Amino acid sequence: MVETADAIIIGAGIMGASTAYHLARRHFGRIVVLERDTVCSGSTALASGGIRHQYAQRVGIELTKQSIVVFEHFEDEFGVDPSFRQSGYLLLWHTAEELAEVRQIVALQQGLDVDVRLLGPAEVAALCPYLHTADLAAATYSPRDGYADPYLATTAIAARARELGVVIKQQHEVVGFVLDDGRLVRGVQTTLGVFEAPVVVIAAGPWTGQLGKLAGLDIPVFPVRRCKFFTAPFPFDKIPARTPFIIDRHDGFVMRREGEGILLGYNRPDEPSSFDTTPDWSLVPEMVERVVRRVPVLAEAQIMSAYAGLYEMTPDQSGIISAVPGVEGLYVLAGFSGHGFMHGPAAGQLMAEMIADGRAHTVDVAALSLDRFARGEVLFEPMTFM
Repeated sequence: MVETADAIIIGAGIMGASTAYHLARRHFGRIVVLERDTVCSGSTALASGGIRHQYAQRVGIELTKQSIVVFEHFEDEFGVDPSFRQSGYLLLWHTAEELAEVRQIVALQQGLDVDVRLLGPAEVAALCPYLHTADLAAATYSPRDGYADPYLATTAIAARARELGVVIKQQHEVVGFVLDDGRLVRGVQTTLGVFEAPVVVIAAGPWTGQLGKLAGLDIPVFPVRRCKFFTAPFPFDKIPARTPFIIDRHDGFVMRREGEGILLGYNRPDEPSSFDTTPDWSLVPEMVERVVRRVPVLAEAQIMSAYAGLYEMTPDQSGIISAVPGVEGLYVLAGFSGHGFMHGPAAGQLMAEMIADGRAHTVDVAALSLDRFARGEVLFEPMTFM
């Protein structure tokens, strides 16, 4: 079987669905999304859903500025409430050295019209009375940030893309690429047949590096396991429903409300790359010790369940929005290093611009080109967390 299209997108997570939607809005032609499992069955489905402006690099801030508007008006555009809770992000900083660096980062963010505030320990205690703050140098707080449901958001975008004519083929695993002399893409080979198109986008999250090898490419995207733990229902009078999404970089954990319970993220800093999504319960004793030191009231909490997902990491912890140099018609949209869900709406629009217009113009993403690694011009994003 051979099918033809004007564009093929590999992967039906947030990146693939968003790209398909934006190409369809531009009437680009017949768009086919190929997914080896089902829509939003990979790393997007297991994301914690955070959406924040607090990055150290301009491009990360700009991507959130574009995406957060989509989340704020999501139901108007896609007809689904994605459970976007704008309870803010609170990042905790411990040392004078960190504080000096953070002041510069905050100045960059504020210069890009982000509502971010540098708080002293007393202000943090007033905002979140349940936190131990005596050892903090400061915190940064962005009240417009928050979190949404990745599955609801991604499936809604995919549904609207279908309404615009996009064809989503599930259980279609890509096993090869059709190339002319390695310089021109003609399509892909799946387990169920060949799909021909002059445009192919690899948006396969942690599996992007493996797909690149099928095309003879070195795409430096690799998986790292990230574990999340959930408590039993915890009283709202002790930790309110609108508590910020808290990141304690020093103690290595993240925390936010998850319905009636609390979500806690904790991982080994030297976790080796793998596709293992088995929750690591051996982390719990050390995590509990650190969490209770920062949030004493959680000494009363009980860990009830856990899951693990995959970050799609790059060497500089920044994403790739790029044509593939030397292979006409082939593109990569991946490697967002834990920032993919929050940046997906903007990244898909930018990829559609790159394909249809020859360049991304809503945001300057030249720094996210694939060939930056070969050139040694990496864009390291230090504000990558659990």
